[in-house]
Amino acid sequence: MDELDLLARALPDARPPSPEVVARARARVATGPHAGVRARPAWRRFRAMWAPLATAAVVALVAVLVSNLAAPAPAPVLQQRNQELLDLADRVGRLPAEGGAYWRQVTVSGRYMKSGGYTLLATGRREVWLPRDPARTVLTVSWPRSIARPATAADMRAWQAAGSPAKVENECPPAKRCGSVPVTTELGSCRYDLTAEPSGSYPDRSVASFTMADLAALPTDEAALREKLRGYHKVWYDRGFTQTFEQFLPVAANLLSMPLTPAQRAALLRLLAGSPATEVVGPVIDPLGRKGLSVNLGLVDGTLSSGGKPGTDLPVYYRLILDPATGATLARVSYAARAGLGRTAHEAVTFQARAAGSGWTSEPPAAPRGCKASR
Repeated sequence: MDELDLLARALPDARPPSPEVVARARARVATGPHAGVRARPAWRRFRAMWAPLATAAVVALVAVLVSNLAAPAPAPVLQQRNQELLDLADRVGRLPAEGGAYWRQVTVSGRYMKSGGYTLLATGRREVWLPRDPARTVLTVSWPRSIARPATAADMRAWQAAGSPAKVENECPPAKRCGSVPVTTELGSCRYDLTAEPSGSYPDRSVASFTMADLAALPTDEAALREKLRGYHKVWYDRGFTQTFEQFLPVAANLLSMPLTPAQRAALLRLLAGSPATEVVGPVIDPLGRKGLSVNLGLVDGTLSSGGKPGTDLPVYYRLILDPATGATLARVSYAARAGLGRTAHEAVTFQARAAGSGWTSEPPAAPRGCKASR
C-alpha cells in the first residue's frame, strides 16, 4: 500500500479529480523525461518538503482512530446495594469512641390523633440514666400524663376555629372511655425513681438481656458480630420464636439506640445493609425536625386498633430514621399501610424518638427538682 492508497482509505468521502485535471496529468506523463528537468518554483519545493509530513500526520490520525475503535469501553462503576448505608458505616467507623460514667437516654413517644377535622400530636417523655458500673444507682424520670398540640400550622388554625378546646378525647374503641389529653405545651408533673440495679441489665430486651458490660463486649468485626447475633437468635428460637435468623436480624437494629461504640455501630450497619429485608428509603426529616436517613427493615407487623368489627384495624409498617453523623437511631416511625381510621396511606401514626441530651455523660444523676419520688 502506498501513501495515496492510505490517503484514499483514510479519506473515503473525498471527491475524485475532475476529467480536466486527469487529462493534464496524462499529458505531463506522456512527455517523459526527454523534456528535461526544470527547476521547481520555491512554492513547489515547499510543498514537496511538507508532503511526507502531511502523510505521516494522516497515518497517525488513522492509527488513533483505529486504536480508539479497538479499545474496550470503560467498565461502569457498580453501586453496591444500600450504598448509602455502607457509606454511613464507613463514616461512623472513623469516629472516636465516647466516654462517660452514665448513658443518658431521653425518649419522646408520640402518636397522631384525629379530632374534629384536625390532627393533634400527643407526646410523652421518659429519661433514664444507666451507669457503666452496676454498683451505682439508676435514675428514671417519667411524665405520666401525655400532652397534645396541633401537629401543623394548618391544624393549629383548625383547632382555633373549633374554639381552641383545652382537652380532647383520646382515640378509643367504640363504647369505651379512654380519658382525655390536655392541649398544652407544659409537660406537667413528673416522677422519678433512683434505685440500684445489681444485675446491671439494660431496659431494652428485644434482642437479648444485656448488661452494660455485655454491650461493651459486642464485636466490631462484621462476621464476628453476625455469629454473636446468631447466638441471641438461638435463645429466642429455643423459646418458641420460629422466625429465621434473617427475619430476626432487623430486630437487632434496636441496638443502634443503645450505648454502642462507633466501631460496633459501623459493623451493625454493614450487617443491616446486607440483609435481604433492608432497603434505604432516603433522606427525611424526623418527627422532631432533624435530618435523617430513613431505612426500611421489612418490619410490617402491627396494627392500629379500631375496636370495631374484625378486619377494620389499620395495618402499619415501620421505618428506622438514622442520624447521618453518628449512625445512631433518631426515631422509629410507624405509618399507615393503607387508608383507614381517618388516615391516608403512608401517613405517620406513631413514633419513638431519641431526644436532645441523650448520650454518654460524666455528670452524676440527681433527683430532678419539682419531681415526686415514685411509690
